Amino acid sequence: MRSSFMGLTTLLRALQAQQTALDVTNQNIANANTDGYTRQEAKLVQTAPFAGTGNNRPSGGGLMLGTGVMVQEITRQRDAYVDQQLRTQIASQQKAQILTDGVQQVEVIFNEPSNYGLSSQMARFFNAWSELSNNPGSATARTQLQAQGQALASGFRDVAQQLDQYRSDQDSQIMSVVAEVNDVALRIADLNLQIRKSVGNGDRPNDLMDARDRLVDQITKLSGATTREDTDGATTVSLGGRILVSGARANSITAELTPLASGKASHTLTWWPGSGNVEGSGGTLGGLLQMRDTIIPEKLTKINLLASTIVTQVNAQHARGMGLGVYATMTTGTDFFETQRSITTLQATGLGDVLTAGSITIGSTQINISPSTKSLNDVLTEIAAALGLGATASIDDATGKIVLTYAPGRTIGSDGDTSNFLQVVGLRGGSTTGTVTLTTTGAVAVPLVRASSMSLSPTVASDTQAIRASGRTLSAAGVYVSAGTGDNSNSLAINALSTTQMSSLGSSTFDDYYASLIGELGVQSRQSLDMATTQKALVDHLTTRRESNSGVNLDEEAAQLIRFQRAYQAAARGITALDDLLVTVIDRMGRVGL
Repeated sequence: MRSSFMGLTTLLRALQAQQTALDVTNQNIANANTDGYTRQEAKLVQTAPFAGTGNNRPSGGGLMLGTGVMVQEITRQRDAYVDQQLRTQIASQQKAQILTDGVQQVEVIFNEPSNYGLSSQMARFFNAWSELSNNPGSATARTQLQAQGQALASGFRDVAQQLDQYRSDQDSQIMSVVAEVNDVALRIADLNLQIRKSVGNGDRPNDLMDARDRLVDQITKLSGATTREDTDGATTVSLGGRILVSGARANSITAELTPLASGKASHTLTWWPGSGNVEGSGGTLGGLLQMRDTIIPEKLTKINLLASTIVTQVNAQHARGMGLGVYATMTTGTDFFETQRSITTLQATGLGDVLTAGSITIGSTQINISPSTKSLNDVLTEIAAALGLGATASIDDATGKIVLTYAPGRTIGSDGDTSNFLQVVGLRGGSTTGTVTLTTTGAVAVPLVRASSMSLSPTVASDTQAIRASGRTLSAAGVYVSAGTGDNSNSLAINALSTTQMSSLGSSTFDDYYASLIGELGVQSRQSLDMATTQKALVDHLTTRRESNSGVNLDEEAAQLIRFQRAYQAAARGITALDDLLVTVIDRMGRVGL
């Protein structure tokens, strides 16, 4: 026979269950504005029924009396699929936003269109040559040309130096992000340990899981990491296909200094301790890396090439003319701009912004690329020697590209390159022709001049008479002399360079090449902005989906309060009724005749 107090036990369980449900609802309301909080729900289930025993059990069975309710578990309302989607899109949005901000900053550096951009400065420089052609002997026109030449060189220096500084800023930010990623990874590993212990004891540590999810969201946004939930309650975090966090163990990434040919250095991301480079990062880290390693170096290379072509072409034409005074017969010191030639160390050329120290291997010969001690001529001489007897390596004056000639049996670029030299000078990906004697032509022109150090030659900077505006003639003595103070043929020829299509610039004029660079920058800005806008729309949509499931709705929680309150009150009223019943049974039954 079941106990008379069974009803009290059933209702007591009801009181306890509804109280717990009320407590969970109060927790939701208290954290309605807590960032990263996941709505919790008390899962109510029936307790095991009572089948009856002895004479209380019908012979045919079928009598099973319920014993009440209990809270089986307190669950988090979380959709793992939406979480994964949202984290992926957040990482993509963050990368797109970093690229948008970065490209827009580069646009500000170029400052186009404006009266102070390189386009206007190039126009004023070549117009100054045109003005000088009107009066080649004018000291005023020569002074104005000298000033415009200095302004043009200063403009190139400013743009290149600002780009280089911005690249250094990106590098500094990468170091900060790496430190933050490592810190978050350690905190995730610590929470994994606590959660795993709690789950092992049969508990559900919802608040710890919320804290870990916030960190997972953060590390995904920072690095584009991916995650996987393990059966023991831990979360595994991977970056570029390699494990960053596994259980209670966190690996770390480090930023190792890699020297550049310019004498500066950037940081390469590697797995600590020395187990390979970090690949496939996204989020903030991926955006910063793309800005530092691709977008900014690409602009620097093009600016260096433009400066190099202007310097080379103007100097070449300038050398064909004569100046005033002592310069009317002088055949030395003919440069208008100071130039870095192929005999200059690699560090001081336009290659210094993108080249790293290292070596290239051709066959069994290893050629060390030492930017601070070797010139381009030095390296080309060693390449020719490695290619065998009769091989040559030189720079084509018209195209600015490296040209190699050699006998078959050697390959360029397949034997190893730790310096990035072959890629930078266009030999990796260049075109090869011929069968008996092979000729390999670099894919790109080599920027010998480094825009960040562009300047007038010391001679022109100190004496305007050194400006060679006039043509020259061969004297009876067999030497070149000025065609005359009033001759303007050389100034006109230099002015004509502004509309000449240059082979080294892909058959573009100076202005067209620069306009193409700015146009490409505008397209990159538009694309990154469009991508950021699209990703934001996806993130907003997925955030709404997550919030609809995991977020706290105060109206819903208020309704839940009333629901559980009424259930609690009903259970309490049932206990009161049973109490009255038991009082009657205990205090009044058996008192016959009283």
